[in-house]
Amino acid sequence: MTAGGATAAERSRAARYVGLYPRTWRDRYGDELEAVLESDGLGVRTRLDLLRGALDAHLHPARPSPLPVVAAVSASAFAVAHAIALATEPAPTDWPGYLEAALPLIIASVLALIPAVIGLWLKLGDGDGALGRVGIVLATVGYAAWLAALVAAATRLAYGPLTAVAATVAMAGTAALGVALVGRNRLLLGTLLGAAALAGVAPPALGWYAFAAAWTAVAVVVVADFVAASAASEGPGGRSVAS
Repeated sequence: MTAGGATAAERSRAARYVGLYPRTWRDRYGDELEAVLESDGLGVRTRLDLLRGALDAHLHPARPSPLPVVAAVSASAFAVAHAIALATEPAPTDWPGYLEAALPLIIASVLALIPAVIGLWLKLGDGDGALGRVGIVLATVGYAAWLAALVAAATRLAYGPLTAVAATVAMAGTAALGVALVGRNRLLLGTLLGAAALAGVAPPALGWYAFAAAWTAVAVVVVADFVAASAASEGPGGRSVAS
């Protein structure tokens, strides 16, 4: 037993829970948290609090993750390539709204949009509110269903109303996230998301080009945010303030 009453096994369990947190968080607070856990013990409530805290730390890191940025840029690039493909060749009548040869491009774009919208939701922070939570659920479910429908279309397994319904759900979630961002004083980003959502339900003849343009603008804002946040997270001489 230690002076605080913790056994070696309890200290090992405390260290495992602390290990669930991001490394930058552990470097800054890990020793302090382990000392508290060794002193107070690990009850059921404490364990649940530790799990919730670890999840929150991963969702809201001190140093921004590049994954949502890469996803947004990739999604916009594939959407632009898809729009260009539609502009250079007529869409066959048996693929309404889609060009068979260009389907892999929009599939790649929709796939990248899933982590992209999650990254946009994380910008709302703890104040995402009911609208933000509804928006991220609709967006992720909608984009995932849209992705599945597009893959089915590309493999000629199925094509029909499910594609339009899934895309509409995804656009509804995207619009809700846009409104939530506007409510958090992210007017430009929220407005661009709203424009992307409207483009996603517009007639294909115009909608695909507007969709690509809107997501390209979103990607530019996301990249600018990432650069600014990365600079703010570093101290003098380029050293991280968390180190």
